Amino acid sequence: MPEITPLSETAFVTLAMCEKTKKPYGITVDKGEFGLYKMVWSFKIDYEKAQREGYDRIKVSGGIVEDANFPGCPYCESKQWYSCSNCHTIICYHGQSHVTCPKCGCKGELTQVEKINIEGSAY
Repeated sequence: MPEITPLSETAFVTLAMCEKTKKPYGITVDKGEFGLYKMVWSFKIDYEKAQREGYDRIKVSGGIVEDANFPGCPYCESKQWYSCSNCHTIICYHGQSHVTCPKCGCKGELTQVEKINIEGSAY
């Protein structure tokens, strides 16, 4: 079993979507070093529970990194991701340069950024 990183009192959960399965999952995010956010854990979740828990209302902005123990997507196990420029959903990434968001259908070419908006988005 992988080591689990301890969380601070400011940790929160936001939603993501698996590109391959088109299923939602939660990502536990915490404050990291140097003012960055870090993805710490991920877990499968259904739409209704995510909305009941309020994961669709989380909005933050800043730089984000993966914790050394971050397991990646609980469906496809990818530890790489991108954020849709239209709906801001975090989506698994599999090396392609052109993507289609599995949530909103937005198509585009990926570019690297230093900061993103993290929004738990309603499915």
